[in-house]
Amino acid sequence: MEIIHESDNRDQELRVTFYPDLFLQRRIWVLNILRRENITRVLDVGCGEGQLLAVLCQPAPWLKAPPESVLEASQSPDESQPPTPIYNDEDTPNLHIVELHGLDVSSDDLAFAIESTAPPKEEVEIPSPGYRSFSSGVQRWEELVAKVWKGGLERINEEFVDIECIVSMEVIEHLPPEILPAFAPMLLGVYHPRILLVTTPSYTFNARFTAPDAPKSARSGFPDPTGRTDRIFRHDDHKFEWTREEFVAWCEETAKEWGYAVEQTSIGHAQQEDAWGRDDELQGASSVACFRRLEEFDNKAREEKGRATIKGLSLNSEPHEALAVSRHLPNPAFMKPRSLQEIAACVKWKMEEYREAFMRVEELWFEKEISILCGGWIEMLVRAVEESPDLNLKRNQATKKRSMWSIELVGGAESSINPYATDGDNSTDDIPSDWTPGEGPYGGWDEEESTGAEEGDVSADTSDADGDDESDGGGTRWRQGSAWNSSTAETSDGHWGEDWGQLDNAWGDVPPSALSSTAGWDGDESDDTTS
Repeated sequence: MEIIHESDNRDQELRVTFYPDLFLQRRIWVLNILRRENITRVLDVGCGEGQLLAVLCQPAPWLKAPPESVLEASQSPDESQPPTPIYNDEDTPNLHIVELHGLDVSSDDLAFAIESTAPPKEEVEIPSPGYRSFSSGVQRWEELVAKVWKGGLERINEEFVDIECIVSMEVIEHLPPEILPAFAPMLLGVYHPRILLVTTPSYTFNARFTAPDAPKSARSGFPDPTGRTDRIFRHDDHKFEWTREEFVAWCEETAKEWGYAVEQTSIGHAQQEDAWGRDDELQGASSVACFRRLEEFDNKAREEKGRATIKGLSLNSEPHEALAVSRHLPNPAFMKPRSLQEIAACVKWKMEEYREAFMRVEELWFEKEISILCGGWIEMLVRAVEESPDLNLKRNQATKKRSMWSIELVGGAESSINPYATDGDNSTDDIPSDWTPGEGPYGGWDEEESTGAEEGDVSADTSDADGDDESDGGGTRWRQGSAWNSSTAETSDGHWGEDWGQLDNAWGDVPPSALSSTAGWDGDESDDTTS
């Protein structure tokens, strides 16, 4: 049998995959900066179906640390530990978004964005004494206002002026030649955010899809629609794809003109090692830049310059239309904590109810009664435990990670309730003491592991070449898989087919939802992001 190495197959496109998928790497890059900069007000330009908006609508699990007027700092007896309250000082801080805007021109995409930014439906909890509920969700402790807008980037929206952060993921390469000159004057001039985040495909990386001496026919993709170059692009709607050098030059020139500092790099390296050793030279698949406003420049001057530039471009477009305004209201108890004694008593009661001698701090925090008594401040829980004679705060000395802190019930004997017991029988005699769920004769069946070999494959010419095509998401496959009828679901008694057929007719043609497992995560760009 002849073995053909990838490096010998020069007439075909090379296999290139990413892990995590490239669109997720871009989103992680954005979220890391939002957390590091403590961003609270965001505009997503070219938001598409609202995948980023949906993430930013998720509430923080607790408030920022309370002021000393509510809870004074106290030094721990252990001098190696910092004073409390310090629970919010984790390496990865929570996001506390209070204002969120999404802008796009596609009504179809925005329909999903509206759904993904709507407040969640209130769940009805069924009391189950002695058993923990893991379905009640995270309480919201801060109000969030999310607005979804339809309109073009070239039209000024006064609500966006002085927004804290603007995100533009995989948008600029879609702008028509007459709209592109408005990008920087509008975003950095008129709106002048503190932070602007930009991502765009790197044409330099495209060489990674073929061997160095491969013929042009080996590269699948889309020829430059403008005819200005002989480049092959990753998407049929791309008006250009910059090389790394072109992107760096644009970033530096734009930052200088509008009074910003800029940090640029690339992300998204192939899982496969390049047979010709080009990985360092070609860098990542996406070029990314973080523009940071220089405060020595006058914001009013920036704005006036931007407005004058936009006016000079003479671009005609309709005013932005607010398609939806969603208010996510906080729990009525936010910032209204009860006494430390009441909080400690509730913790003791919960641990006794669950028959647990030790529970993690965060495990108890997500008990609704406890977080409400704390008014949304987890530091109130920590302090209540510290001052209670019935409880001990157990800090993890090995890692000092606050997420690993636990609470001990003084004098409590750990004896979890037997979930398999019959009424009136809470014994644990039927459960072996050394049993680990999922192992041994009591474990379940072995499932075949997914290799994930196809995830992030960008070599095909049917998508954006970086795993971002949303047109063929899981929603379509879901509809096909759920289209039961009498011919496919019928059994020997004839009833299954009839019932499933009725169910299918009742559902009709279910559209893929932006909240489904695939449609909401298949990419962060669409065919018509801005115009």
